[in-house]
Amino acid sequence: MAIHTYHDDAHPPPERRKTVLFCPECGHESPITGDWNTDVSGDERVLVCTACGSVVDRRSRRRTDVVEAT
Repeated sequence: MAIHTYHDDAHPPPERRKTVLFCPECGHESPITGDWNTDVSGDERVLVCTACGSVVDRRSRRRTDVVEAT
C-alpha cells in the first residue's frame, strides 16, 4: 500500500521558533539563550524571567568532569 504525503504551502510556518520559552506567570517570551537570568548552583541550572522573577526552566547540568586514571 502506497502512502501519499501532501505538503500545503498555503499556510506559512509559525513565526515563533520552537526554542522559545514562555514565562508561565507573565507571558514574557525569549529564546533559550535570550534574556533570561541564569542561576547555576551545583549541578542545577535555573532560568529566571527578567520581567517578573519567576522560574521558567530548571535542569540538571551534566557533569563533564573526567577522572584520570593514575
